[in-house]
Amino acid sequence: MVEITEVRIYKSKGEGAVKAYASVSLDGEFVVKGLKVLENENGLWVSMPSRKAKDGSYQDIFHPTSREARDKIVNAVLDAYRKA
Repeated sequence: MVEITEVRIYKSKGEGAVKAYASVSLDGEFVVKGLKVLENENGLWVSMPSRKAKDGSYQDIFHPTSREARDKIVNAVLDAYRKA
């Protein structure tokens, strides 16, 4: 499994559900931008980068293929957000 070598947090200036944007470096070789830290009544969660399709739905443009990989990315982003 790849290692997360860096997480950058960019706090949102607004008061909405989006609390921050994040980028994640994988193995020091790849960077994934456009992750979002959001908050709702259930707490904080991380949205993967996505784009809006012609039918109005959203499709992830990057996503982990296993639960373990998703948890690793989500936990790294939330930890960095809490420290920022």
